[in-house]
Amino acid sequence: SVRAEMTGIVSKVITVAGQQVTAGDTVIIMESMKMEIPVEADASGEVSALHAAPGDFIEEGDPLISLA
Repeated sequence: SVRAEMTGIVSKVITVAGQQVTAGDTVIIMESMKMEIPVEADASGEVSALHAAPGDFIEEGDPLISLA
């Protein structure tokens, strides 16, 4: 799964369930301290579940996306 590397708010979800992603693809945009930070997939695979939505407050280490 892709996990949050910092605490912040989900600004945009770039991917959808069932989509194929490649390692390094931006899957979510988070906002922290008024800066937008892209979150990249750390592995290739199919998005099997989304655990975050725009506006969600996320803690460091929280799961954002599951890959199969």
